[in-house]
Amino acid sequence: MENKITWAIYARKSTESEDRQIQSIDDQINYQKETAEKEGLNVVKIIKESKSAKEPHKRDGFTELIGLIEQGKINGILTWKMDRLSRNPIDSATIQYFLQKEKLLCVKTAEKNYLPEDNALIMSVENGMANQYIRDLSKNVRRGLISKAEKGWFPNIPPVGYLNSKSHEKGSETILVDEERFKIVRKMWDLMLTGTYSPPQILKIATDDWGLRTPKRRRLGGKPFSRSFMYTIFTNDFYAGYFHYSGKTYLGKHIPMINMDEFDRVQVLLGKKGKPKTQFNNFPFTGIMKCSECGASITASKKLKLNKTTGDIETYIYYHCTKRKKYINCKARPITLTDLENNINEIVESNLIDPEFYKLGIETLKEMHGLEIGKRQQIFETQQRNVEETQKKLDRALTFLLDGTITREQYNLQKKEFEESLIKEKNKLGETEMRARNWTQLTENVLHFSALAVEAIKHGETQLQREILSSLGWNHTLNAKKLFIDLRSWFTVLKDGEKRLLPKIKGLELEKIVDPQRQKEAFASIRTDLCVG
Repeated sequence: MENKITWAIYARKSTESEDRQIQSIDDQINYQKETAEKEGLNVVKIIKESKSAKEPHKRDGFTELIGLIEQGKINGILTWKMDRLSRNPIDSATIQYFLQKEKLLCVKTAEKNYLPEDNALIMSVENGMANQYIRDLSKNVRRGLISKAEKGWFPNIPPVGYLNSKSHEKGSETILVDEERFKIVRKMWDLMLTGTYSPPQILKIATDDWGLRTPKRRRLGGKPFSRSFMYTIFTNDFYAGYFHYSGKTYLGKHIPMINMDEFDRVQVLLGKKGKPKTQFNNFPFTGIMKCSECGASITASKKLKLNKTTGDIETYIYYHCTKRKKYINCKARPITLTDLENNINEIVESNLIDPEFYKLGIETLKEMHGLEIGKRQQIFETQQRNVEETQKKLDRALTFLLDGTITREQYNLQKKEFEESLIKEKNKLGETEMRARNWTQLTENVLHFSALAVEAIKHGETQLQREILSSLGWNHTLNAKKLFIDLRSWFTVLKDGEKRLLPKIKGLELEKIVDPQRQKEAFASIRTDLCVG
């Protein structure tokens, strides 16, 4: 029957990465020619294709092949594998339909022949596997690209001035400096930063004087950059060390060409032609405060202004209502970062404790901790004995069961009772240990916080500043450009104790009691009062 078939050879290799391991087009054609010669097949057409088969109606070669079948010029296809013909359900169905209607009498691959009388289910399964392979591969490729981005490497072609490394090990590619263009592009940024050159002027200088051309990639490249592409360069924060992928912004590991201040200045100089960048702003006090007028969250924004007198870019940070509650016409005014920090400092400073009170509190805490250890040990030993006694009762119940003194039902009841009791006693042991550890640590933290918070809020890192503001209390609200907080109760306890005891402490310090024993007794009475608080 094969001698009556008019054949076409179809060879395809995708230009996309997932098909790089498939035999080359020439290898496929040579194999099919050898098969045709060996079996005496009449081949009238050879079709080459260098496109992906993931999407239907995208391949000119496949469209030509279908046309030849419909015109009756061929009724047989020689191809390396079935997935060379199609990897999508629409093109697969077309081939299957032609076989069922006997417009195709045979599809011959290196593995088998597909004939009109074959079970359609088998071919559907094979085509479905090819289609699923593409879908899974697409997910895996995307997952790999996102993983690369999360590691700090831009998973695409980098902008001019940079090159992808030519590592053949999957996942190990990095981004390198393009030695030929990096310095030229940096000089372009320098010209832009002077504020006296426009992008078209810089393009002319870079093209005519410095010989800047697009990178060569196969048959493309080696040409001057377009005017619009200059604005793409000057609004791309990749040059400042960042990149965007799949809707997220990442901090890159590539070598930055400029810093963020330089990038900000160029955006201001570009004016309307520049685009706002996505920033990695780490504002310390966002997500904590609410607007007293509408109840929406307070966020922050950074504004850049060009000082026309000095030529400097000045930065202003404002905290303001998000105004997310559309049904409320919120008229709350923003507050500057400086004013907000002053508000916070006022609250913290008004609740600071005196250094002498702090020092005596820490000493008292150490003494109390020593006393607590003794008490805790007594409680611990009692609870430990209870655990041991309960375990013995459980063991005796098992012995009674084994020697026949009690029945299985009686044993199960006793076992349940003793096991529940054992769990309770062990929990008490854990609670005793945890309680002793927690109260000393908590009290010490409160003392440290009340003495040192101002310094930390002024000079601490962003995360520490957030923690301090949160620790002050709850219900943080901005009202008429002023911060209000419901302070935690221990602020009041400490301040009351300080107000009551500090005069005594200062008095003892001033008196400088000569008799050490008298001084010790005097301080002991104050420590007793401290312990009560």
